[in-house]
Amino acid sequence: MTLPNLLTISRLILLPVIIGLTYLPHSWCRWLALFLFVLTGISDCVDGALARKLNQVSPLGTYLDPVVDKIVLLSLFFTLSDLHVVPLWMSLLMLAREFIVDGVRSAGAIAGHVVGANFMGKTKATLQSVCIGVGLGMLALGWPENVCRFWLSWLTGLTLFLAWVFAAIFLWWQRDWLFVQKAPALPVAKPGSADL
Repeated sequence: MTLPNLLTISRLILLPVIIGLTYLPHSWCRWLALFLFVLTGISDCVDGALARKLNQVSPLGTYLDPVVDKIVLLSLFFTLSDLHVVPLWMSLLMLAREFIVDGVRSAGAIAGHVVGANFMGKTKATLQSVCIGVGLGMLALGWPENVCRFWLSWLTGLTLFLAWVFAAIFLWWQRDWLFVQKAPALPVAKPGSADL
């Protein structure tokens, strides 16, 4: 197990700790949750650079890093929704957007197209992190629920709007193979053969 992969997995391990601290009503718990969330963000920046510097880029790390990022961000959006400071429908639309984009990437892999990350995905993830960081900070400061919900709804709504705009652009960029080419034909079983 390489050091970059260990850093990625550490973010996943910290996630339930952050969520648990967020639910505790004490101010210091929520400040600690915010600190740990920022720490996961720093480790996300470090692990990729470290993998390239140490020549430790691996298939596991290439797969695991973006998946863990999505798990962390979406889990914390739903946590904030459960605490009534982010509307649930916004978190659900964030989740739906990720399913669509990842589905296109999977389809690309099947069709032999490499669909990598780009600046729009990184911008979207940064804005999502800002939303969560602001939300955790508001809870730590003890802001009233209605005030948190008002400001976070605007911030998350803007992020959600841009995320879907980026998704639409992403789909448009893939139009040549996604919407035009025929799906690869599935192998036809020989007469008399059966799967056992």
